[in-house]
Amino acid sequence: MLLGRRRNRRELPQLAEEEVYARSYGERSDDVTNVKRRAPEESEPEPAPRLSDRSIRDAFRARLERRDDT
Repeated sequence: MLLGRRRNRRELPQLAEEEVYARSYGERSDDVTNVKRRAPEESEPEPAPRLSDRSIRDAFRARLERRDDT
């Protein structure tokens, strides 16, 4: 069973430490960026909808009827 031919790999040129660093980290810049956290905006939570047992029962029956129609 032949899985594939081995390819001859081309020898890569030797890199100096400076070249490796430049490839890994890119050029350094003297620009300084300060990032500040913003305080979260305070908002009042939405009140939960008031559900009665009757409205839950009616919604459940409507859902069952839709399921039976399919």
